[in-house]
Amino acid sequence: MRRLLDRGDGEGRFRNLLKSLQVHDDWFDMQLREGRHVPLINRLMDGDAIGASAAWFDRPKGERMGIEPHVDAMGKRGSDNTGATIWFALDPVDVGNGCVHYLKGSHKNIYPGETWVTGVNKEAESAFAAQLNPGDAVVHSAHTVHWSGGNKTGLPRRAISYFYLSRSAYYSYQKRRKKK
Repeated sequence: MRRLLDRGDGEGRFRNLLKSLQVHDDWFDMQLREGRHVPLINRLMDGDAIGASAAWFDRPKGERMGIEPHVDAMGKRGSDNTGATIWFALDPVDVGNGCVHYLKGSHKNIYPGETWVTGVNKEAESAFAAQLNPGDAVVHSAHTVHWSGGNKTGLPRRAISYFYLSRSAYYSYQKRRKKK
């Protein structure tokens, strides 16, 4: 991760995020396509999952910046199975070091043309903090609103995620990328 970050392959303002690890390392490519989690993702997505990206997340100790509420796939969805993310904790993760929070039921809403979702009450009763141990994982729909806080502790908060799209969403995404 350090080598890729030093090369400047981070995600712009999110210097502690590296996407598309499968392009840089064959092991991540294999995990994205054939990892032990893939049958679960396929079952949740009715057998229609295509690996889009493997990513590494770091929230180093003292990193105050979190990630604001967002969804992983935007626009109108053709079905509830447009995409899914599985997020694996590499360190103990809790509210103090920036765990992922979810807005329960938000996957039922449509946020057309938006990645960043404004007006989310992070203290609402429907907000859920995913506090995990190393090796634990959470899975969410690409349409679930989620966010994370800053790291107010002296402990690291690292994770690996794999993002999947439905076949139709994947090919639509690839088509849009080629036009750019």
